[in-house]
Amino acid sequence: MSEYAVENLPPLVKGVLSKETWNEERRKELLEFFRHEVYGVLPDESSLRIAIRVADERSGPDIMYGRAIRKLVEVSVSRKNREFSFPFLLYIPKAAEQKPVPAIISLQGSIVAADPTRRQIAASWPAETIIARGYAAAALVNQDVAPDYDDNFTLKFYRLFPEFAGKRPDDMMGTITAWAWGLSRVVDYLADDPLINGEIAAAGHSRGGKTAIWCGVQDPRVTLTISSCSGCSGAAITRAKAGEHIRDITTAFPYWFCNNYKKYAADETNMPFDQHLLLALLAPRFLYVNSKSYDSWCDPRAEFEGARQASPAWGVYGFPGLPVTEMPPPEAPVHDGHIGYHLKTGHHFMDEYDWNNYLDFMDIHFRIC
Repeated sequence: MSEYAVENLPPLVKGVLSKETWNEERRKELLEFFRHEVYGVLPDESSLRIAIRVADERSGPDIMYGRAIRKLVEVSVSRKNREFSFPFLLYIPKAAEQKPVPAIISLQGSIVAADPTRRQIAASWPAETIIARGYAAAALVNQDVAPDYDDNFTLKFYRLFPEFAGKRPDDMMGTITAWAWGLSRVVDYLADDPLINGEIAAAGHSRGGKTAIWCGVQDPRVTLTISSCSGCSGAAITRAKAGEHIRDITTAFPYWFCNNYKKYAADETNMPFDQHLLLALLAPRFLYVNSKSYDSWCDPRAEFEGARQASPAWGVYGFPGLPVTEMPPPEAPVHDGHIGYHLKTGHHFMDEYDWNNYLDFMDIHFRIC
């Protein structure tokens, strides 16, 4: 693994994760760096007016055989006489009426997975399993917040900022920042729901995994961040990575990031950062990274290395990070530290095996069993 060794990285990256160099001031500096150079800044956030209401609440034998309460929640946002709203779905175990439970939010890419009727059930969001394991399950569909295509900054959440339509400043937010902002609005609701105990996880797959990380980094109320196959610009170390690189992702999906990110595409070797620094911003809270063995575009080895190289940040706070230094084989999950990891045989997907591992990790560290 010499190509990933911290010793080979430029000075700003090398050695930053130590008791001598890692502190809250350094953390703030790096957070601002990622805001202005990678994912983008949300403009004029103080002007946003947010209202959250439960639009529909049901329980009974038709809701997961009587085991859950289902809520459809609406988030409404206004700014300078413009309005925008989006929904999210929440299931809470009935047992939470006696004892509040942790919640896990999943950013989903389609309404199929988040179907409130549960006539369509996708492995990417096994809400029934989550409820059976004793956790509340929330789902937000990414395109309800912002479109997953280049809309020239005019639709959904972006319509609140007409002054930037078609002329985005170089450090202004991309879609990942918009989606992460949406996830934090779900956190707003969960933090106030008396049936939720304050332990909140944010999960996502692929672009959703990148978003979950960026949400967790910015929102300290997120107790656990779960990244599934987030690859390039997510959990994976960029240097010497196989598969996708910055030049690929900023060509195919330039709207995910701020425009500044493109300047690193031509020379990743001399970038003053790498993704392990982003992961380190989650310390000392919990992080879970998982990969698929055949997912060469994401590069499982680079994802593991992101977690491994971020691990010393947890030690600064006196907590164990990733408890292994060698990448484990498939189907050998690691759950003992504040950073969890598993590799599963398969391709680019998030399935029930992954979810059961997330829940096993939560059982250990949230101590609900």
